[in-house]
Amino acid sequence: FFFTFPKRGVSLPPLRCGGLSRSPGRGASLSQPAITHPKATMQEAVLSSSEEGSSLDEPTWVSWFCMLRNHEFFCEVDPSFLQDRFNLYGLKELVGPLYSEAMTMILGYAPTEKQLSDPTQRIHKVLDTARILYGLIHARYILTAQGLSDMKAKYKAHEFGSCPRTLCDKQTVLPVGLSDSVSNSGENPLKLFCARCQELYDHNVPGGNYIDGAFFGTTFPHLFLQTFRELRPPPPTSKYVPRVFGFKVHKVQEQQQNQMPREEWPKRPKNEPVSDWDS
Repeated sequence: FFFTFPKRGVSLPPLRCGGLSRSPGRGASLSQPAITHPKATMQEAVLSSSEEGSSLDEPTWVSWFCMLRNHEFFCEVDPSFLQDRFNLYGLKELVGPLYSEAMTMILGYAPTEKQLSDPTQRIHKVLDTARILYGLIHARYILTAQGLSDMKAKYKAHEFGSCPRTLCDKQTVLPVGLSDSVSNSGENPLKLFCARCQELYDHNVPGGNYIDGAFFGTTFPHLFLQTFRELRPPPPTSKYVPRVFGFKVHKVQEQQQNQMPREEWPKRPKNEPVSDWDS
């Protein structure tokens, strides 16, 4: 085996080993990779996201609707539930001819200020139809397992408010309707059900905005308490006792007073004078 040295003027290729490069007759030097500044990376990410379009920043119609004033009781219906035709059965006949436009609006993005300022006012008709359609879909959604779970989170966060009865100790209430049909005349307002005293109370909405009870239905609070039995409150332990000067009012005497007819003053005949001075 013979080794022949290279002739003068002929250069050998550098020998590489990992990150080291060695050339004949020279010392080893570390090859450093190119370093990119983190700020430059963030700027490129922002630019790339802005190029994708501004639709990522626009809220959906469902999110916009639930964020409206006095709509804190509504939960966001899952998009897969909205797109399932089985869940929408029979709603087209209840909503009317603007059903398709309203459904398209619900599945899209929130309306812009330019759309809301449409002089033809057609957008407002579609919005009103979409409000009713979403409310009826919402009443069906909160009866599903996912819907009950979403409403449970709101219940634990006390978003539904508390019972106005003093002896219920601020028990959290549940929304309920007295009918499952939408009332066009406003005869089915949303009510509040207290599971402790088993009573219904009016939902005093600030500003007088009307929320139909059909958007929550007659079944929801009772199915909710049947599903989550651990959230059932105990019955009230204290009861108000009426007193007069510190003494309890006897129940029997109170019932007798209510049953006894009240004595009335005898009526004076029309032609009879009140006294001798009147004659």
